[in-house]
Amino acid sequence: MRGVKFLTDDLGQKTAALVDLKEHSAFWTEVLEAGFEPTEFQFLIDERGEKIAVLLDFEKYGELWEDLYDILTTESLEDEPFVPWEEVKRGLALKRKLSV
Repeated sequence: MRGVKFLTDDLGQKTAALVDLKEHSAFWTEVLEAGFEPTEFQFLIDERGEKIAVLLDFEKYGELWEDLYDILTTESLEDEPFVPWEEVKRGLALKRKLSV
């Protein structure tokens, strides 16, 4: 996922996401406008002391992660070609995945 790195537990389960603040600045602006305080979050800081990423712990900020995930998923589909529903149905019927 563009601009996101995951943290995992010792079982390999994703427990948090490190979100690039430059890549997802609009999302971060919306988080702050929604009333969250920056002091509620942990950040990755660069050598100049600037915040470059925010840590979203899924247990604490699962809903925020879901919002960002929805945004990223939608953005990834923007360049996908449009296929009319009738064409999709025909293709599925030919593959015997759908009975019409």
